[in-house]
Amino acid sequence: MKERMFTAVLLAATALVSPAAAADLVIKIGTVVSGDHPENVGAREIERLIEERSNGDIDVRIFTDSQLGNQREMVEQLRSGTLEMTWVTTGFFGSWVPELGALEIGYLFKDREHAFRAFGGELGEEVASRVNEHGVHLLGYFEAGMRHLTNSKRPVATPEDLAGLKIRTPKSTYHLRTLEMMGANATPMAFNELYTAMEQGVVDGQENPLSNIYSAKFSEVNDYLSLTGHLHLTHMVLYSDELWQKLTPEQQEIIHGAVQDAQQVQRDKVAADDASLLDELAAEGMTITEPDRDAFAAKVAPLRDDAIAEFGDTVVEWFEVIDDVRDEG
Repeated sequence: MKERMFTAVLLAATALVSPAAAADLVIKIGTVVSGDHPENVGAREIERLIEERSNGDIDVRIFTDSQLGNQREMVEQLRSGTLEMTWVTTGFFGSWVPELGALEIGYLFKDREHAFRAFGGELGEEVASRVNEHGVHLLGYFEAGMRHLTNSKRPVATPEDLAGLKIRTPKSTYHLRTLEMMGANATPMAFNELYTAMEQGVVDGQENPLSNIYSAKFSEVNDYLSLTGHLHLTHMVLYSDELWQKLTPEQQEIIHGAVQDAQQVQRDKVAADDASLLDELAAEGMTITEPDRDAFAAKVAPLRDDAIAEFGDTVVEWFEVIDDVRDEG
């Protein structure tokens, strides 16, 4: 009995001096993907850097696999001051800043380096100025990655092959319209609902980076992978503005610096996955095809004019900035 009481006292004392209890600030990071996904590699690097640079005064806790809700729910939690940090693509934030949807027009970026140049300069500054008016504080940019098509019906090599296929997309207007222009029956749906929807035949397929396709085990419900490379998406790393304003300048500096320094680690993981996962997905039984990307790009091209008609000079200037850095480096 005495031994059990001693153990209980010891455990209680240990809890009192644990890092979480000693921390002056707790930061929750919410994501919708699995723990080994590149997004969470980036999250763990943010965690490591913040806790190291704050000498344990800031405790970072990561919640993966939609534990805190889907992307829309977590953005609303940021805006209401009940969650510290998450990330969503620029187009997803179009619900609050509609013109951001134009940045998810197909084949706008030729490759990942092109996107890094654009968001690392004038475009990234312009996006931040608009996003920060809506209850969040933009800290940096993670790579969401180059997106490819999968489906359960047939190989896709041309736009004609997409006819009649129900393909899930995020709830982003120009992202959805890109898939429609490519020839698909585009169906918006939350990511955490997708596997079950494909398993039950509600949709025939989806489009995502290789890391998402692999980590979410989509090869179990889709047999065909087409390397369309139709969209390169960028995640905005967001902090609750309400909670950001409550931080000390020193805390703000540590958190902002950690996100900036974690960007390269996260992007390196995406690149490593892109280099290795095709073999893994083929080994899992997927049939992989290299489609005619120029044919798909030609179908999508009119969306630029549509965006200009809708948003005017704003997106004209954004497209000029993007095109100006297309072939630099």
